[in-house]
Amino acid sequence: MENKLLIIGKTSFLATGLKNNLTIKYKVTSYEDFFKKKIKNLKKYSHIINCTSNSKFVKNTYNLDNDYDVKIAKRIKNLDLIFIFINTRKIYKPKQNIKEMDLLQPNCNYSKNKLFSEIKIKKILKQNCLILRLSNILGHNFKTNRKLHYTFIDNFRELIKKNIIYKNPGIYKDFLTISLFSKILTKLIKKKCLGTYNVSFGKKVYLDKLLNWLNYYNIKKPNIITSKKEIFFDNQDCFFLNNNKLKKDINLKLNLKTLEIECKKISKKFFHEK
Repeated sequence: MENKLLIIGKTSFLATGLKNNLTIKYKVTSYEDFFKKKIKNLKKYSHIINCTSNSKFVKNTYNLDNDYDVKIAKRIKNLDLIFIFINTRKIYKPKQNIKEMDLLQPNCNYSKNKLFSEIKIKKILKQNCLILRLSNILGHNFKTNRKLHYTFIDNFRELIKKNIIYKNPGIYKDFLTISLFSKILTKLIKKKCLGTYNVSFGKKVYLDKLLNWLNYYNIKKPNIITSKKEIFFDNQDCFFLNNNKLKKDINLKLNLKTLEIECKKISKKFFHEK
C-alpha cells in the first residue's frame, strides 16, 4: 500500500506543523470528524496519528472517557493500518541519556495518563502501533490561542514581548524543531517502523545557547536577567533522551549546527511576522 497519513487535529500545533512540513501524502481531519468517517473510508490510509487532546486528560486523573488515543485505537483495531501514538518524555525521570528501556516514572497527571494510554494501545493494537516518546518540540505557531501545554517557546514569546531574556546557566534540555520532527516521522513511515522510539535530538542543548538562536533576528537588545524565581527551568529537570535506536533504524544524522539553523529559521519567521 502507498503511504498515506491521516492526521487528527486540524488546529493543534503538531497537526498544523506536520501538515506544513511532511513530504508524504496526508489528510488532516478533526477528532470529531474522524468518528464520523465510515470504516471503509479509513482503509485507504497506511498510518493514523492523533495530535489532539483535551484539558480533562491533561489535568485530571485517568478516565477512559477523556482518552482520545484509546478511543481511536479501538475504532481501528480490525484495520490493517498503523496507529502512531505521541507520548511525552515526561514519563521518564529526568536524567542524562534516557533509553527506551529505562525506568518509567511519570510525576504528573498528564504523564501518568499518557503512560496508561500507551499500555492500553499496545494491548489493543498488538504490533500495529508506533510509539513516539517525544522531547520538546519548537516551532512557529504563535497565532494559536488554544493552549493545553505551556511550552518553552510560549515562555520565550511572552518574555520577548516584555523585552526580557532570563539566563539559565548550565541548564540543558532536549529539543527538536517541528521541521526535524516531520523529517523523522517521514522516514519512520517509509521504513515501516513499529515499536517504541525516543524521538529527540539526543544531546544536551543548553538553554542559553538555544535562546540566542531564537533571538537571532530580534533587532532589539533584550534585557538579560538572572533570577531564581523567573528562571525557565531548574537543574532538577535537566535531561536528554538516548535516540540511538532511532538513528540506527532510519539512518538519522543530527548535529548542533542543524538545530541552530532550524532555530534561526523560527526566529526569522517570528521577528519578521510580528
